[in-house]
Amino acid sequence: MGARVSEQAEGQEIPDIKRVEVSPEELAKFTDEEDFTGLSVDLMIEQGSWTCLTASLLPGETRKWDRDQAILGGLLVRFYKLASALLDQTCQHRRETTFVLGRLAIECMINIQYLVSTNSKAVYQAYVIDSLRHEKKLMDRIETNIASRSGVMLPIEARMLGSIQKSFDKSGVKPEEVTKQAAKPWKDVDLYQRADAVGLGEAYLGLFGGPSHNVHGSWQDLIEYHLHHDGEGFTPELAWHRPRPQVLFTLARIGVETLMAYLEHFAGDGAEGVISELQDLGDRIEIANRAHEAFLSARQSKETA
Repeated sequence: MGARVSEQAEGQEIPDIKRVEVSPEELAKFTDEEDFTGLSVDLMIEQGSWTCLTASLLPGETRKWDRDQAILGGLLVRFYKLASALLDQTCQHRRETTFVLGRLAIECMINIQYLVSTNSKAVYQAYVIDSLRHEKKLMDRIETNIASRSGVMLPIEARMLGSIQKSFDKSGVKPEEVTKQAAKPWKDVDLYQRADAVGLGEAYLGLFGGPSHNVHGSWQDLIEYHLHHDGEGFTPELAWHRPRPQVLFTLARIGVETLMAYLEHFAGDGAEGVISELQDLGDRIEIANRAHEAFLSARQSKETA
């Protein structure tokens, strides 16, 4: 029997989701880190199922989000798609791309939690305006070019201006409202500061600050994954590296916390049943993660003995 979320989502039932069993006794039998990677995939799939269903819940009266609700919902959908791609790359044993996707995925969750915790119209508006700054610059450049031709507009310019105007219309923002000052409540708070504000600063620095290298292809990324150094020079490293379970365990745990914050924001006490299920999932993720750390510690002790 599915669990109802709230009267706001009247008629929308959450179907049963397969529960991944995590038993300390079974974990103690794991002999290879690949066993933990397989378990992290299963737990992330369960978390992803909850994400997909949560993102599908709409207000009962309108069955539509307003603009600010759509920001949160859109970020949740984006996270679901990134997590799905990350699982694919994990199963293809490609650590390099799992770090890239994981970095993008955690940014979605940090932003959701930050927006929910601030619950400020000004911050939601600044989020949108900051995103539209590029469109505004492009619009200004096109209009300047048209003016330089005494008003003659090229067909491609007409199409581009039409597309830009659609973005403004959907966003509920006028071009003249897009200013640096209006974007400041979002633009002036960087990702680490947003993470730290919602209690994720340590997690971001510990596991996902470094993968910013992987996103941008910095030197650290190249020497870690794409170049081989033999002490004298460099050669290409074309082989993929096997993923490790820490990324998925961490993303699944933070994903659970994000879903709970999202549901509490939208449904309040009406989400208690679902939140209870998510807390259970979070507990199982933590048990698996601790067992993995114990496994690594035991292996390290054997190697140094």
